[in-house]
Order: sequence, then C-alpha cells, then structure tokens
Amino acid sequence: MRIFIFLFFALNLMALSVDPLLLRAQASVFPKIMLLDKNIEKKLTDNKLVLSIVHTDDEHKYAQKLKDMIDTEYKHMLGKLGLEPRLVSLSDFNTSTKAGAYYIFDASSTEIKKVISHAKNNKRICFGYNYQDLKANVLISLFVKEKMYIYLSKSALQEYKIKFTPIFYKIAKVLE
Repeated sequence: MRIFIFLFFALNLMALSVDPLLLRAQASVFPKIMLLDKNIEKKLTDNKLVLSIVHTDDEHKYAQKLKDMIDTEYKHMLGKLGLEPRLVSLSDFNTSTKAGAYYIFDASSTEIKKVISHAKNNKRICFGYNYQDLKANVLISLFVKEKMYIYLSKSALQEYKIKFTPIFYKIAKVLE
C-alpha cells in the first residue's frame, strides 16, 4: 500500500515538473510571436497586449514564474504597445475574459479545452507549454534541445483563422 501511495505522489511530482530553460525561452519568444499576428490591433485590451496565463492550482507557481520572467524581460512594453501578462486560474476562467493570447501548461485536461475553444473561436493565439499540446489543438509551442524550434499546428491554424506575417511561416516548423 505504501508503494502505491509513493508512486502516486512521485508521478504527480513528475507531471508538475517544468523545465526552467523552456519556460525562459517561452517568456522571451511568445510575446514577440503575438506581434506577428496581422490583426493584432483588433486584439488589444485598453491599448495593451494581454497574455492570459491560464493555470491550475498546481501550476500557479510556474505561472507566476513565467509572468515574472515576461515582466522582467519586457518591462510591460512590447515595441510601442503595452504588454500585460495576467494570471488566470482555470477555475476562474470566463469566456468574457479579454486577452490577445492565451498560454496553457497542460492541454490534456478536459477543463482546459474550454480555453482552447475560446481562443480558437475568437481568433486568439493559444500557446502551449509542451509541443505535445499541439495534438489538443493548441496553436503554437516551443521545443528546446540543441536549438529552439517553434512549432505551429497546421490544422489548428486553419481552425483559428489567424494570419501571421510571412516571416513567421519561415521560422516556424509547421506540423500536420
């Protein structure tokens, strides 16, 4: 019985592990990708780009860390636009929440599907922590190994109906 309890907690801890290098890369790259959306002006909230970081209670400390990294790197400005990363608890997520883009940590949760659907229906970018999240209809994710790769889901792109500047299609790896 003790072994099962230990395994349960060990698996939970492994599921919550977040790669600090990947998180730092995402904090640096994802806001810049938001600027490559051809219709970004229509997605501003109070003249700011808002990136909603949607998280569960277990992911809160990682969400806070991502927000802090974005704040430190960009100092609330992205080019000439204001940038505001916002923490949004999944339990508090509301479809009336205004954001230019969404970030999620784990697309396998059934509750997170409403965030992905909301992003898709409102033509908002949905970033995923893990490139495996692309299977759940997340639009963009990063993979860091020897190099950094930006992955773009071709099927999700067709559903989201977002148009990016041509340079983005040259730097992103489009996955079927």
